[in-house]
Amino acid sequence: MAQRLPPKKFKQIDEALVWANEASSTEELVERIRAISLGNSILMRFLAWGVGYEQGPVNLPEGSTPYKDEGLPSNMADTTITQEFRRILTLLPEGSAKNLPQWRREEIWMQICQGVHKKEADLLDVIKDQRLLEIYPTFTVLENFLPGWKAPEVKKKKSPKKSSATL
Repeated sequence: MAQRLPPKKFKQIDEALVWANEASSTEELVERIRAISLGNSILMRFLAWGVGYEQGPVNLPEGSTPYKDEGLPSNMADTTITQEFRRILTLLPEGSAKNLPQWRREEIWMQICQGVHKKEADLLDVIKDQRLLEIYPTFTVLENFLPGWKAPEVKKKKSPKKSSATL
């Protein structure tokens, strides 16, 4: 069994995920995720959004977000995902921005991506499109080791039925 690690804090979420992904065994990976989540409580929420276990930000275009890369070194961005978390929560299905026009929701998302470092902005796009396991495939084993974590269910889209009145 892997040694218990003390809570580990990272300024940027992408750095935390890279550190966790460097684990040499499944037990070490689980322990690293536990240590990071003790130091940063939003990490588990991001993991759940990224694999599709929970619904993350919605009504945003798929793919990468257009923003200006200012070429800043790591830890030199205006803000971080952790600091922008409250704004990201507004873009959830039950968030306060659910009634805003589509262009305003996209504008909020672009402002968030513009403020964070390029690596974190790329991570936000991966989370938004629920493609985290493509970038970090080792995280698939977490469902067996973390309490309350289960594999995301794939729901089939229902096609609308035509009523007899329209025929």
